[in-house]
Amino acid sequence: MSRLKANSDFRRVRREGRSWSHPLIVLIARANDLNETRIGVAASKTVGSAVVRNRAKRRLREAVRRAESTMAIGWDVLLVARPGLPKAKWPDVTQALAELLNRAKLLRAG
Repeated sequence: MSRLKANSDFRRVRREGRSWSHPLIVLIARANDLNETRIGVAASKTVGSAVVRNRAKRRLREAVRRAESTMAIGWDVLLVARPGLPKAKWPDVTQALAELLNRAKLLRAG
């Protein structure tokens, strides 16, 4: 699984993708024509200081790393941290991501 890095890719996912929200995370997904799923992580200043935003992004990346074996292929996914994420308990973070992936139908069949 690779990462979305280019600003143009982030903008394209925001503009053309569909979103699902949870109190801790917002997931925006858009189908791509690649044989891989690319993940982007963002946290705005409403989440907190730079240290807090970076912690939130690290937590999201780790949750995705643990869930990547169950994720569908061929998507660009943007995960946006919400203000409660940095202080949330780890099981709540992984549960939030799993719930969003399920609602967005981004889990592999079987």
